Amino acid sequence: MSSSIDEVVFVKRASRDGRRDEILDVAVQVLFERGYRDASMLEIANRAAASKETLYAWFGDKQGLLAALIERNAQHVQAVLAGHLKGEAPPERVLLEFGRALLELLLGDTAVAINRAVIAEVKSDPALARMLAAGGRQAVLPTFIRLLEGYAEHEVLQLDDATLAAEDFLGLLLGDTQIRRLHGVLPRPRRAQIEARAARAARAFLLLYGGDRMGSN
Repeated sequence: MSSSIDEVVFVKRASRDGRRDEILDVAVQVLFERGYRDASMLEIANRAAASKETLYAWFGDKQGLLAALIERNAQHVQAVLAGHLKGEAPPERVLLEFGRALLELLLGDTAVAINRAVIAEVKSDPALARMLAAGGRQAVLPTFIRLLEGYAEHEVLQLDDATLAAEDFLGLLLGDTQIRRLHGVLPRPRRAQIEARAARAARAFLLLYGGDRMGSN
């Protein structure tokens, strides 16, 4: 009996999660087209064939909907990092997987829509920028820094400041690609381009911080 109840609960939760994702997908499209200020909960509900009451019940308000988009967008990157917290994988593998996931996140259409919306409202509603930072960079970067510190403690990497090293990796990985995506002058990169860029950043980072380990390879 308990097993049957659990199955019903699982199916209902999966159905709700799927419906929630559908609504968020619609929200991204509306945000992309109209910006944050002109995107309305009513339009999102109508396009998603949902009631406005459902949106308010699930997300609270438009800011809560944006927060849900930010959280969902960062989940994959967080999962990649969480899978390596034990520090058992070689750094080159972690750097490649993290770099790939981060590029897919930051250069994807959802991130472009979110960032453009937040930038447009930075004067009138600075809380949106703080929310983006908290749900994005501040939610992801500390874990990456802890990973680098772990490699340094085991002398796999040679670095004095893991925070500065993390910043260096982000610079090597992203360059000006995110800015150009936001300006609309760079198309969404293909998977092969993302893979090549992540691999190049990982190699360059290891030349900087790999020390004797990399020199002997």
